[in-house]
Amino acid sequence: MTTRRSFLKTSSLTAVAGLGGVAEAVFANTTLPSAWDLSTEIVVAGSGPAGMGAAVTAIDNNAKVLIFEKGKNYGGCGVISAGILKLEGGTRSQKAAGIQDSVEQYYKRLTNPNEDLSRAERMGNQELLAKKVEHTAAFEDWAINHGVKFRPGLTTAGVDSQHPGMWHHVWWKDGGEGRNMIPPNKDGYVTGAGLMLPLKEYFESKGGRIYLEHKVTSVIKDANGRVIGVEVLSPNGKILKVLATKGVVLAGGGFRGNVPMRMLFDARMTKNMIATGEPFVFQDGSAIKVGVKAGGFMVRDGNRPHSNFRRKFGTIHYNFPLNSPYGAPGLDVAGNRWNQIIFTNKNGDRFVQEVDKWDLGTGYNFYDLALAQPDQLIWTIFDDATAKKYRWSTKPPVCEEGLAFDANTLDELGKLTNQPNLAQTVERYNNFVDTKADSDFGRPAATMTKKIEKAPFHAVRCVLAVHNISAGLAINGDGQVIDIDLQPIPGLYAAGESAGGIGGGVTGSMIVGQIAAEHLTNN
Repeated sequence: MTTRRSFLKTSSLTAVAGLGGVAEAVFANTTLPSAWDLSTEIVVAGSGPAGMGAAVTAIDNNAKVLIFEKGKNYGGCGVISAGILKLEGGTRSQKAAGIQDSVEQYYKRLTNPNEDLSRAERMGNQELLAKKVEHTAAFEDWAINHGVKFRPGLTTAGVDSQHPGMWHHVWWKDGGEGRNMIPPNKDGYVTGAGLMLPLKEYFESKGGRIYLEHKVTSVIKDANGRVIGVEVLSPNGKILKVLATKGVVLAGGGFRGNVPMRMLFDARMTKNMIATGEPFVFQDGSAIKVGVKAGGFMVRDGNRPHSNFRRKFGTIHYNFPLNSPYGAPGLDVAGNRWNQIIFTNKNGDRFVQEVDKWDLGTGYNFYDLALAQPDQLIWTIFDDATAKKYRWSTKPPVCEEGLAFDANTLDELGKLTNQPNLAQTVERYNNFVDTKADSDFGRPAATMTKKIEKAPFHAVRCVLAVHNISAGLAINGDGQVIDIDLQPIPGLYAAGESAGGIGGGVTGSMIVGQIAAEHLTNN
C-alpha cells in the first residue's frame, strides 16, 4: 500500500537523485590520490563573475589560485552581459551624480516589506545580505582599482521593463560578444567585457592561471571530511587530481541549460524554451551537482519572475550582436514599440494586453500567460508601416531562418505560420483600435496607436528564455556550503548562480565570490 508519507519520501529521493544522486552523496571521495597532478591553495570552478570575484580577491590576499572553466570561453555570462551593473549604497558614481545614498539606506530599501523588488533579499540569508550591501557600496572603487572603467553617469529609472532600478555602466574598447543595450560613445562600448576582461588581465598578471575546457566533477575530502582538492575532467578525457590546500569555490553557474533539472524548480521551464547565454556558455548545473555529492543541498531564492525569464524576437540566441558567430540579435521590440504590435499564440489568438511593463494590474504578468500557451509558441504580429518606422528587418543576419515570415495578406501569413485564426484576430484587434476599447484583454486605449493594416504583414517569433533559476547550493553568511544539518562543509564554498538563497546578477554574484574568498583566505 502506498501511503501519502511513503509517496512523498519516494518523490523526494527521486528528485534529489536527479540533482546528483543520493548514493553519490553517501560515497563522497575520501580516498587520497597517491600523487597529485596539480597543486595550489585555492581552486575556483568557473570563470564567470562569481569565480572571478573569488579568484581576484584570493590572489589579492596572497593565495595561489587556479581556475577551471568547463567551457571553451572565458568569462561565463558576465563577459557577454550588457555591462550594466546594479550598484547602490553610496558609490562613487552616485556621489558624482549628486545622489544621496548610504549603506544603511540601501539596506533599509532591500529589507522594506513594501518593496516587491527586494523580495529575494528579505527571504535570503540576512548575515550574507548585510555583507553583500557593504561590498556593493564599495564595489565600484574595487573594480576601478583592478582596471575596470566606468562611463560617467547612471541610468536611474531602469534600462527597460526587465531591468528596473539604478544601473552603472562599464565600458570596453570594442563591443565584445554581448549585445549593447546602452549606445556606444567616444569612450567605447557598454559591455560586460569591460568588467570581465580587465579582471582577467589583472588575475593573470598576478600569477593566476585559467584552464579552459576543464570541468570540475568532484571534490576530494581528507579523512576528517575537509575538502582538500578536486577531480577535473580535462579536454583529452583524463581525470586530473588537483590539490587545493586551503579550499574550493564552486562558481560554475546555474542549471538553466539542464531541462530536467530546471523543471524540478519550475515545471514551465520546458524544452520549448531557450537558455540565455548559449552557445557561448552552457549552464548544466555541474558545479551544483559537485556540491550536492559533497553533502550539500539546494535552496531557492525569492526572486521575482522578471529575473527568471527573458524574451527574444526572431532569434533563439540571447544577447548577441549583429554578425556574431553565436547567433543573430533579432529585433528590438520593447517599450512604446509594443503600441504597434500584437502577440498571438500558435492558433493565431491574442492572449495578453500588449503593454511592456511588469505589473499589468491584473494579478498576472506577460510570462504567466505566455508560458501557458500551447507549446509556448508566441508570434509578434505587425505591418510594414511599423517595420519601416523601427527599421525592423525580418531577414538574416538580423533574424534567424524559420523565425520570421512576411506575406502580402493576413490569410497567407496565417498559412505560413500555421495560425488558423490570425486574420480574424487582427480584424478584431483593428476594431478595438477604432473604438479605443479592448473588450478582450483591457489594453489601455493610449497603447493602441495604430491598426495592423499595411501590407506586407510580418510574423516574428517571440522566443521565451530561461534566464535565472533562482536556486543553488545552500551557503552560510561566509559563503560556505552547508550540509543537511546546517553545518559548513570544511573547505567548500559556493557563489553566484551555483549558490542559492541570496539572489544573483553580475555584481551580486561577484560580491558573494569576494565574500567567500575573504573567509577562505583568512581562515
